[in-house]
Amino acid sequence: MPRINTENEERRSFFQWINFLIPYLYTSGIILILIWMILASLLLFQHTLKENPKEIFLQSEKNESSEAKSNVKTIESPSSSSSQEKETWLNILVKPIVESNFNKIIFRGLFLLLIWMLLFLILPVAFKRLKRFKFFNMEFEVDNIEQAAIETVEISGTKAKLMAYLTSDHATGRTIEFLNDSSIDYKEVLEYFLAEIQAGYKNHPLHATFSYNVYIYNESIPEELNELVEETKETGESAIFNKSNQDSILKKNYLVFYFCYGVDEYVTVISSYTYPFDILDRYLFELLHNTISKNIENIEYMVALTSTGDDGNGT
Repeated sequence: MPRINTENEERRSFFQWINFLIPYLYTSGIILILIWMILASLLLFQHTLKENPKEIFLQSEKNESSEAKSNVKTIESPSSSSSQEKETWLNILVKPIVESNFNKIIFRGLFLLLIWMLLFLILPVAFKRLKRFKFFNMEFEVDNIEQAAIETVEISGTKAKLMAYLTSDHATGRTIEFLNDSSIDYKEVLEYFLAEIQAGYKNHPLHATFSYNVYIYNESIPEELNELVEETKETGESAIFNKSNQDSILKKNYLVFYFCYGVDEYVTVISSYTYPFDILDRYLFELLHNTISKNIENIEYMVALTSTGDDGNGT
């Protein structure tokens, strides 16, 4: 009997967590820098209000005394009046701005913001979904449209190959290996081929991971899937729910399919944190259920005919 892969749960990789957390880390850093600027400004305002309230609106006494000293030096040395005049203009225009503690807070905060933004511009993973980025006069094209079209064709071809495999004689031979006496467990075969499709999705060009579970109808089905289960039961087709934000790895995409085999009712739930399901996935998993059903019915029918023929010859 073929071995069934019991490790059917999707695992989120370290880099997926990094890619998910980077936007939040980037935003948190900007918020922290802005909070620091506000708190530092408030503390400076409080300190100035206690020590010398006039400095809030007027020039500080330190600057006034320095201006007085510079004026005295200018009177004492008239020969260097031109250079002292330049220094005086420098003191008037630049020094009040540079020496202001409030301005130091602003400049330091802007410098930290610039460094923080450049850090995340360097990291390509932060903008891996970006198609075009313009920084000053430089423009970067990240995604190649032609390459994306080729990958779409390759992905569709890969799913078509999986469909062809499910309807092949090889898949029928695999199903026969599950024969026990004169019957085959439908759920056991279904879980085996789900594991094979799961392994196929992990390869190039899909590089997709998903989890699968096969439930008996009305038994242990998660409550959040009740609407999807009712939808697929009414329509007879698989129901798909893709989350609005595909970058979030806290929520899942779902493909749910209700199927009857004999008197048994099954619900297959395919879920993924990172892979959004499309119409080809819907056709693939519906084909899987229908093909398994037909193969089991044919195999059990042939076994029954063979057993009847043997009994007839024996009598």
